[in-house]
Formats: sequence, structure tokens, C-alpha cells
Amino acid sequence: MKHLIFILFLFFIINNLNGQNIYEPLQILDNQITLDGVLNNEEWKNATVVPLNYETKPGNNIKPIVKTTGYILYSKKYIYIGFRAESKEAIRASIRKRDEDGFWNDDAIGINLDTYGDARNNIFLGSNAYGSQYDIRMLNTIEEEKRYDPAFDTEYESTGTISGNSFFVEIKIPFSSIPFPNGNNQKWKFHLFRKYKDYMIQSSKNDRDNPCVTCQNKDEVIFKNIKIEKKIELLPYISSNISGTSDSGEKKLNYEKLKADVGIGINAELSKSLSLELTINPDFSQIEADVTKIDINSSYTLIYPEKRPFFNKGTDILKLNSEDLQPFYSRSINDPIFAAKLLNQGKKSRFFLLSALDNNSPYLIAGNDRSYFGEGGKSLVNVFRYQRLFKNGSKLGMISTSRYYEGGGYGNLFGFDGLFQITKNIRVYFDLIKNYNLEPNTNWVESEDSFDEYSIKLDGEKFNGSAMYLGFLRSTENWRTYLGYKYIDPKYRADVGFVVKNDRKWLTFYQGYEKYNDKNFVKKTSYGIKSDILHNFNNQLEVVSIDGIFKAELKGNTNLTYTYDFDAFKRYLDNEFKSYGTNKIFVRSNPIELISFHSMLNFGKDIAYNADNPKIGREVVFFTNIRFQVNNNFSISNSINFSRLKNIENNDFYFKGYIYRLNTKYQFNKSLGIRLTSEFNNFTDSFYIQPLFEWNPNPFTIFYVGGNQNFLNHDDSYFLNNSQFFIKFQYLISL
Repeated sequence: MKHLIFILFLFFIINNLNGQNIYEPLQILDNQITLDGVLNNEEWKNATVVPLNYETKPGNNIKPIVKTTGYILYSKKYIYIGFRAESKEAIRASIRKRDEDGFWNDDAIGINLDTYGDARNNIFLGSNAYGSQYDIRMLNTIEEEKRYDPAFDTEYESTGTISGNSFFVEIKIPFSSIPFPNGNNQKWKFHLFRKYKDYMIQSSKNDRDNPCVTCQNKDEVIFKNIKIEKKIELLPYISSNISGTSDSGEKKLNYEKLKADVGIGINAELSKSLSLELTINPDFSQIEADVTKIDINSSYTLIYPEKRPFFNKGTDILKLNSEDLQPFYSRSINDPIFAAKLLNQGKKSRFFLLSALDNNSPYLIAGNDRSYFGEGGKSLVNVFRYQRLFKNGSKLGMISTSRYYEGGGYGNLFGFDGLFQITKNIRVYFDLIKNYNLEPNTNWVESEDSFDEYSIKLDGEKFNGSAMYLGFLRSTENWRTYLGYKYIDPKYRADVGFVVKNDRKWLTFYQGYEKYNDKNFVKKTSYGIKSDILHNFNNQLEVVSIDGIFKAELKGNTNLTYTYDFDAFKRYLDNEFKSYGTNKIFVRSNPIELISFHSMLNFGKDIAYNADNPKIGREVVFFTNIRFQVNNNFSISNSINFSRLKNIENNDFYFKGYIYRLNTKYQFNKSLGIRLTSEFNNFTDSFYIQPLFEWNPNPFTIFYVGGNQNFLNHDDSYFLNNSQFFIKFQYLISL
């Protein structure tokens, strides 16, 4: 009997360790490695060898088409990782600015880290063959498109060299730049990764039956007796700009006085897991102009991505399961005089506290058929978030946000949320939120519309609302089933968030099937059907929609998606529309190093939402972006965004126009580059030119010199109506 128990116990241990490797690298002195992109045999002879033995895409954990080997060493302060990567053809790589999208057109390698072992997030630190870097944070979310946080930045060094059909990369990662639990002895989950053309190659297996992508790190690496350094970082900046404007048709610009500004950020680690960040008079401006979005047929305010570094660290904790209920949107903190945040990353829980005094407060009101937006005055913003984390990727949290406006009025919000991994394939989600509001008595929003018994205009009314989300997901290698329910009452408002739609009870069902073909030209196909049924709080039917979705992954780094979006019924501004649909085609491809593109075409029927008398029209929407990598340093990117909607009865256009954008960039090295951006807007008959010189040796040290020149059409000729020149220097000081 004892022997039987021992055998069963041994079988259990072996079964649970199947596919898992535990690595314990050798600790060295820092002067033993010279970071030059050459894997010197003498330097790396005692390194722990980590072979990348598994092709996870398109193959399912099969032997890779090319050989890749990783090496790990560490000192008290740094992790050293080396890569030796073979290829069957010339290496695809260019010299790129940090985090440039074109990175994924290259042959790229990196390490994926789960330092807490609970799948709260993964950190990917990567490099191409020239040492150009790309780091990203992967989140434990439902939707794949919401999973990746490219705004994440951390400090590390990387160099690379190419020799024939092979390349070599060395990466040096400071322990101080990575979040992990307190303690001098660490055990992290990880895997090494390589993207080679169409292939994804890893050092450990991938489980297609597990929808938790951040749970996929099987191997462990052990670092003993490391030195925990408490960072104190200063980030001072100085900037200056001068602007001039012109009246219509006037050639002379009237320049304002030269403006100068200074500020400082302070980041202090009280312990490895607890940090305090302060910023006084922060420069929250961004240098690169947002890509212009066409909103001529949108009745809702558009969302733009966050690019400001203060909101980088720790803000992944603030995301809830449903984007439609989003209680925190960092760009709602528009122009703060002062901001501070406290972040604690414990082994089993984490919390985040933020406070800011905002000079100009955006005011967003959600509605059933449209949203309302206004510019407000000063306000005090507070955000608190707590989250309890479990080993299998499950998590439970609470959130509180508040905004108090100068002169009166407030918006307070409280919520609970959770994600539970019931089995390997089944996950359930929930968000429960309650808001309490007292409107300011101002003219920020002018409207005679109403919701329930309240007016949209800001006249000091007091109300409270609620929102709820419940979701169920079952995902295996071939089948994906999703059922979700959202409840957002007409009085739901998130003063520090981004919520543009309310007054809805919304049921969504999705069923999809995926088939992997591995080595064929069509590597993967998927078929899905999605249905939405939506009622308002008067129990009126608002939407009955059915989508048919087909996706294909092809050789040549090409993805194709076709969707037929059929609305059987839709109510808008008390008008009823029936039986109309839109075809949607999306293609993304980078078949060779020279060219990459993505295109979108929508055609069919849609509602003229902003017309005086909304009716269904014939729609054509087309977008394409084509990027040419002319050589290792120089790239040209062209994009055009065209949209039109035609009246079916008389062939008149509700609207018709396009936006053309041209980006040219020359990158001297990883840190130094120049670019010229220009854009013509046919809707407003205007264009702008933005030249920029940039030096960016690490994510936080920057030097910019550039300008913006904006032109408007007046009497069939263009005149310069606004001109701006700016300079900014920001330097990271580590104490």
C-alpha cells in the first residue's frame, strides 16, 4: 500500500511538472560581460542555456523551422540575456526608434516575464537584430485587442550584430527597472520568444485551450542574493514655444510672447514593492500629433490613446473588464498643476492611489443616442484602486474615483469587479458600479436635451446611477463561446472616466470556431456569429444586430477579416430603421521587409446620424496605410482615410471627404532621428506640416526641436493661420 501511495504521489509530481523547466543561472561580476552584440565564448561559457524548442504558431508546439538559443547570466544588479538566432534567408531588420510598430516586421527576439507568478500581467522586453527595442505590458483581459499596453516603458540596454544568415543579441536588464516582490531571492515565471517571418517560437509550450494568455509562462528562473536598490529618480524638464496666428486672408502672423516652462517629476521607491511619484507643473503635452479620426457621422465623443509617461507605471491596475463602463480615462486629467500617485505591488494584492489638481477639466455626459462634451474649469481628482490576486489568473478588486469642481459640483464613483478562472477553459467576469453626482451650475454644456427627469445642461441637479457587467467565456483550441450582459442606466456618469453610452440593457452572444492548418498557405481560419439585443430603460427595443465574421491568417504575415454587420432593427432619435447591413473588410500584411500595409473597406448602408432628418444612406469608408522601409534608416508612410454617405432617394451626399497623411522618418541610430509629418484634411480644407528632431536615449530622457505650421483655405488660396515652434529637454537623473 505504501508503495502504491508513493507511485501515485510520484506520478502526480511528474504530471504537474510536465513541460516545466527550472533554471538557476550563475551569478557573475558585471565586468565579465561587454555589451557589444557579440556572444563571446569566453564571456558566455558558463551561461545557462535555454533552447527555443517550440514553434507555437502556426504549428502547435512542434519543432521550429530555425534554431534559436538563449543564454542567461546575472549579477547582483543586472540580468544578462544572450540570443543566437539562425535564419534560412537574409535577416529582416532596420534601425528603429524605440517601440516603433515596424519592429514586428523584423526578425525579433525577447523575454516574457511574470515576476509575481500570478498572471496579473506579463512584461515583454525585446530587441531586433540591430538592438532596436520594443517593450510592452500584456494584461489579463477578455478581448485580445485590449490585452496589449504599448505605452509601457522600462529601462534596459540591447545591442545586436548580424553575421550572414544569423544574428546575435545581448540584453542587459537592471533589476531596479522591473517590478517584483520584496526579497533578495527571486523565482520568476518566464519564457524566451522569437518572431521569425510567420512563425512564433518559444522556449516553453503554449496551451491553445487556455484563454489566459498571461498564464502561459511555464518555466521558472531563480536569482539568488541580488541587490535590492531603492530608486530615487528626478525628471526635470524645460520647454519653450512661440506661437503666431493670422486672421482670414492675412499674410502677416501675429506672434505672442515667447513662453517658457519648467517642471519636475520625482519617483521614489519606499521599498521594492511601494513607490511614490510626484510631479509639479508637469509637461503633459505630447509631441507627436494624434492621427486625425473622421467623426462626421459619429454621435459620440471619440477616444484617443494615452501617450503621456506619468500614466505609464501601474495604470494597468485601473482597467475593468468592460470598456463601456470605464471609470478611469487618464486623458480626462487634462492640464494638472500637480499630480501624485502611490503604487504598491504586493505578492497577493496591489493598490493604486492618484491625486491631481487639474486646470482644465473635460466634462463628458453619456446618452442613449449621443454624448455631450464641454470644457470645464479647475477640479480636484482622486482615484483609489485595490486588487486581490490569485495564482491562476483570477482577481477581485474595488475602485473609487472622485472629481470636485471649483465653484461647486462633484462626481463620485464606487465599484467592484472580478475575473475568475473557473476551469482551464472557462472564465467569468463582473463589474458593479455606482455613481453619485452633483452637477456644477455652469454653461460648459449647452443642450435642451434631457435624461429621465433631468436636463443635460449643467444646472446643479443631483442624481445617482449604476452600471453592471456580467460575462462568461469558454475558450478551447477550436471553439469560443461568449455570453455577456451590460446594464447602464440613464443616470450613469463617470467624471474621471470615458463613458459615452448609457440607458441600455445589452445582451451579447458570440460563438466562434477556429481551425489551424499549420503549414498550409492558409494557416488558420475562423468563423463566428455575434448577436446583440439592446433595450433602453423604458423597455423599448433599441437594437437587434447579427454579425457574421470570417478571419484568415495567410502566409506572408497577412491577416484578412470579413464581417457582415446586419441590423435587423435599430432605433435612433425615435426613428426606427430595419433590415440594413454593412460589409467590412480588413487586411494587414507585411510580406517583405520593404513594404507593410493595413487597409479597411466598409460598404453598404448606414444611418446619417448627424443629419437634420436621419435616414439610411449608402456608405463607403476606406482607410489604408502603406509603409515603405526604403533602407535600414529611412521609411515613408502614407495613409488616406476616405468616408462618404449618399442619400438613397436623390443621390446627394450627406458628407464626402478624405484625410491624407504623410510621414517620413530618418533614424540615424536607435536614439537619434528626424521626421516630417504632413496632413491634408479635405473636410475642413486645411493642412498642417510638423517637422521634428528628436533625441531619445532612454524612455524618459528626451530632446525635441520642432514646429507646427497650419494652413487654411480662404478664397481658393491657402494661408498660414497658425505657426508654432517649440523646444523641450527632459533628462532622467537616477540617485
